[in-house]
Order: sequence, then C-alpha cells, then structure tokens
Amino acid sequence: MTDFEILSLVGLVFGLIVGPLTARSSIRREKIYGGTPAKLLHLLAAGMYVATPPTILTGVVVGVSLKTLFPLALALIFGSLGILLIFATFEKQARPAHDAKSERGWTAEDARTSGL
Repeated sequence: MTDFEILSLVGLVFGLIVGPLTARSSIRREKIYGGTPAKLLHLLAAGMYVATPPTILTGVVVGVSLKTLFPLALALIFGSLGILLIFATFEKQARPAHDAKSERGWTAEDARTSGL
C-alpha cells in the first residue's frame, strides 16, 4: 500500500467509527431541527473533523513529509467547516419556526407564579 492509501484508510476508518459517536454526543447537547439533510451533514462534518488527528499522526509515523501533511490537515479541517456552513443553512431555516413555537414570552400566569 502507498502512503496515501494508508492515510486515507486510517482517516476513513477513524471517521466512520468515532464520527458518529461525536455527532451523537453533540446532538444530545443541542437538538438538530434541520431534518435528515442537516443530520447527515452534521455527521459528515464530525467524521471529517475527528479523522484529522489520527490521519496526520499516521502520516508522521509512516514518514510522509510535512509539505504533504499540513495541506491535508487544513483540507480536512476547512472541509469540515465548509460542510458545517452548509449544515447551518438547513438549521437556520428550521430554527425560526421552532423558536417561534417555544418562545411564548412572559405571561400573566408567569407573573403570578414567579414570587416576585
């Protein structure tokens, strides 16, 4: 196997295993309202982001030059950022509808029960 194939395989395997765990943890902290496309984009971005360190470390161990590893690391990180920007467009379209439903403001009942 060539060095690039080894790097690709390590990044792919690590992204497929740890990426969904990271995405699931993130979704537990903050719900996604953008539907299936937003969830898939979030999963893909998480996989790319968490695959960066093991891919670069494998490249160092295998002996790939830093002239190759640095652009690869930037490509993975900024690729993940680009996917998250697309994710944000789906999420922003769904958020106002959700926020309008959940935000009812301060009501007379809230004033009576607040104890102020």
